[in-house]
Amino acid sequence: MSLRFNLATTSLAVALLFSFQAQAQEPTVEPEGASLTSPDTGASAAAQPEPDVSSGKKFDAPLREMEERIVGLKENIYATKTRLVLLKERILSNVVSEAWAIIVHQNDMGSAFSLDQVMYYMDGKKKFFMKNKDGILDNQKNIEIFSGSVVPGNHNITVEMVYTGTGSVFTYLKGYKFKITSKYSFYASQGRIVKIESVGYEKGDFTYSLEDRPAIKFLVTQYKFDKENLTKLTGEKKASDK
Repeated sequence: MSLRFNLATTSLAVALLFSFQAQAQEPTVEPEGASLTSPDTGASAAAQPEPDVSSGKKFDAPLREMEERIVGLKENIYATKTRLVLLKERILSNVVSEAWAIIVHQNDMGSAFSLDQVMYYMDGKKKFFMKNKDGILDNQKNIEIFSGSVVPGNHNITVEMVYTGTGSVFTYLKGYKFKITSKYSFYASQGRIVKIESVGYEKGDFTYSLEDRPAIKFLVTQYKFDKENLTKLTGEKKASDK
């Protein structure tokens, strides 16, 4: 009986041993589509392409610079508009802070002298020159030499007049040339109109010889700088020509 029990036990052990070996040798079947490579977290992360942020950074600085320029231009435009508005208000309110100068030539010489030519300089620059061609100077007693805005402060005028003796009084003076030159300094005040009249005239009385009589004098008048006075003063020449 013990021999049967041992045989049975041995047979069972052999069967179990073959069963375990069969299970161990059975190949493992992977699901379809699955990767045979064991997952590697570091390797897969490195394989994925990262977004290129350097291309965006290349345009950040130029865009910022352009925005700053646009802001600067807007500020300049606003400042210019502000100045224009203030200037318009000053003009409309009839208040002007600059200076204006008017220079007028007058010929008050007697019949013994005829103006042959006249020349004016202001601050070293020629402003007017005219010769008595076809008697044009004989017919004009008043000539506007200059009318315009000037920088407030001191200014200089140089006048040169050439007269010819007519011989109407003394025949020996006929054709005789008299050249007279004079300089004058004036001050242009801010917010004022200064009018300078340069007058060619005969100085002295009958005791003066005719050769010494041609001379130049200056008459200066100041006005408030507003539209009414400016229109009146600049219109005087037109009124005198009528």
